[in-house]
Amino acid sequence: MKPHDSFGHMSAEYSAARRGYPPEVYEYLLKSADTNHPQTLDVGCGTGISTRELQQHGFQVTGADKDTEMINVACEQSTEIEYVVAPADNLPFSSESFDLVTAFTAFHWFNDEKSLAEMRRVLKNGGGFFAALKGNRKSEESAAFRTGYRAIMQKYGGERYDKTQEHFHTEIVQSLFSDMRQKSFYIDEKYTVDDALTLARSLSIWNLIPEENEQKFIAELRDFYRAHLIDGFVVRRREIFILFAVKAA
Repeated sequence: MKPHDSFGHMSAEYSAARRGYPPEVYEYLLKSADTNHPQTLDVGCGTGISTRELQQHGFQVTGADKDTEMINVACEQSTEIEYVVAPADNLPFSSESFDLVTAFTAFHWFNDEKSLAEMRRVLKNGGGFFAALKGNRKSEESAAFRTGYRAIMQKYGGERYDKTQEHFHTEIVQSLFSDMRQKSFYIDEKYTVDDALTLARSLSIWNLIPEENEQKFIAELRDFYRAHLIDGFVVRRREIFILFAVKAA
């Protein structure tokens, strides 16, 4: 069985198919930080997609991920950003080093007391913890797509394939931080069928599928995508779930 929380072997697919976040998300974060060019630690940064976008929007940023292969790809993409190999629960930084700690499409992997306490430790007093997750919008126009897509995922990955639900468990965040707030943004992402299949091979469900079923999964997903094209594209109607909380003095 492939390790369920390992993404290094997917780094090429991850880098090629994963999309970034819209400018509105970074504008919201910058406004919430209430400081110019905040010192930011991007935890679970993967191949550095969000880390580079943070830098482009004026954040002074360092990226951290526990997977060496992912960090190697991130370093290849940008030589101007410092990246470190480190898990969320053991960060090699001094206490009160950062204005912000961010987690983009990653918080569900380390939403636990040890990791959150460690991320709180490296935050300055008054600093902010920020987590963002892309989910599938529950609108009428996307309901049929969502139902069919989830059926295929459950068929091959099991009932508990969707680890992202851990993002919404906020009890530990509320116990360690204050002034927690949540917000949503909405976007549509368009993919060719091939790009959408590459994206599927970058998801954690890929680790749950036995090798003998991988091609069956891809074939069924390809047929599903082709049957639900909109103007020739696979359209993912996304809701971006934002969580922001403050480290009280």
